[in-house]
Amino acid sequence: MPRVYKRKIGSRAYKNYTDEKLKQALEEIRSKNTSLRLAAEKYGIHRNTLWLKIKGKHQNKHGQQKVFSDEEENIFAVHIITMSTFGFPITTFDLRCIVKSYLDRQGKNVKCFKKNFPGPDWVKMFLKRHPQLTQRIAQNISHTRAATDEDIINKFFDHLEVELRGIPPSNMWNYDETNLVDDPGMSKIITKRGTKYPERIRNSSKACTSLMVCGNAEGKLAPLYINYKAKKMWDTWTENGPLNARYNQTSSGWFDYKLFEDWFLRLLLPILKEQEGPKVIIGDNLSSHLNLQVIQECEANNVRFIALSPNTTHLLQPLDVAFFRPKKEKWRRILNEWKEGAHGSRFSSV
Repeated sequence: MPRVYKRKIGSRAYKNYTDEKLKQALEEIRSKNTSLRLAAEKYGIHRNTLWLKIKGKHQNKHGQQKVFSDEEENIFAVHIITMSTFGFPITTFDLRCIVKSYLDRQGKNVKCFKKNFPGPDWVKMFLKRHPQLTQRIAQNISHTRAATDEDIINKFFDHLEVELRGIPPSNMWNYDETNLVDDPGMSKIITKRGTKYPERIRNSSKACTSLMVCGNAEGKLAPLYINYKAKKMWDTWTENGPLNARYNQTSSGWFDYKLFEDWFLRLLLPILKEQEGPKVIIGDNLSSHLNLQVIQECEANNVRFIALSPNTTHLLQPLDVAFFRPKKEKWRRILNEWKEGAHGSRFSSV
């Protein structure tokens, strides 16, 4: 569909009348105050159109029909509002990705969408049909402001205190994404004074493996979710790994909405279902981590999301502050020992 439609000269005129005129014409015909032919001449509406409306046929609006039902569109609208309430506002591109995920899960193939991915025009008409939604420009907060603005951090903890009231530590969960790189990093060495570029011969690459880590306030960790940067998974990559870990792969190596949904439904949700009472999940404010299926499961199982304030994860993210740093230090030591060994020195990456 063109973005600015222009009717061709001489083409058939569709609906050259208002809804009020159509309603008045139908009322006069039904009350038998006039005939169908006279009503067509009086109101300028084709008699075939009036006959079809009287018989209850062709009740849909003219032009391209909606892809989704009113109920489905209302679900999308509620999802958008819920995401914004959680602190995960989504963009128009995020909405298009959510719709594609929904269609793929339902096994539907919409011809007017390219590979089930709606275009900008669909988003524009969707927002027009739902006036309770609007597009606004979000304000970005720099790292410097986030680090020095005490008011933002104090407001976050005031909100957190209210949300966590009455929830046991076992039901307070915190998740975060991290990665393990193949490069052990730089370290100080002893060399001749004045050496411009001291170098160490050691195989390394830019490869990295992403991890989704989640634990509760009691210190219990959920099984790890490990994501490799690859186009296909090799069986040897899943051998001798952490207990009950789940493995996957993507071309980018990072977590998208599909992987987050798989991690949430397969690893975290079974644990949450065994717990009684309300549950809270604290995480980064990344809208790509949440989709419609995750939100519905949270509402069904009394789970609430709490988003960390933007640009404050290096201060407020518990896993960043207390868990990831010692983990990465331990990983660098293990990687150094492996690369210095006879086996690791022959390969460019782990």
